[in-house]
Amino acid sequence: MTRAASLVARGWRSWPKRKEIRVNLKSLVFLMAVPAAPVTADPAPEAVVRAMFDAFNRHDAVAMAELYADDALLSSSDFCAPRVGREEVKRTYRALFAAFPDIHDEIAQMVVQGDHVAVRFVAKSGQSSSPLVLSISTFLTVRQGLIRSDDSTFDAGGRPCSP
Repeated sequence: MTRAASLVARGWRSWPKRKEIRVNLKSLVFLMAVPAAPVTADPAPEAVVRAMFDAFNRHDAVAMAELYADDALLSSSDFCAPRVGREEVKRTYRALFAAFPDIHDEIAQMVVQGDHVAVRFVAKSGQSSSPLVLSISTFLTVRQGLIRSDDSTFDAGGRPCSP
């Protein structure tokens, strides 16, 4: 069998023409030269809030603070004024963990609507001087994978606010 007959037998005539190959190679080179944008999706608001509750139940104030934006607004029924930023998140939760060494939260209900998350939960502790069972409602805004605002409401029982 001649060389030409051999190429025909292997399907040489069905191969793309040289011009087509050149165009395809040019396209490939162009696509390789264009840097690909990294594909990173922000975590869903519900996932961020669940991670925050998981960190709370581990008593990990640092991990909690990492879930908040640098300028996050934190307000609560027992605060004299809103607190702002990650350092305030750490300060708030470190004080709470010190006061209630076994505190943990049990989520009763979570409702997510866009970047807003409402959570009804019970905070429980039995090791402090007075056992704690406190129903709390928290309303959070989560954007770009970070908590932007966290507003908790509960019955403060007439206790004075904390600065």
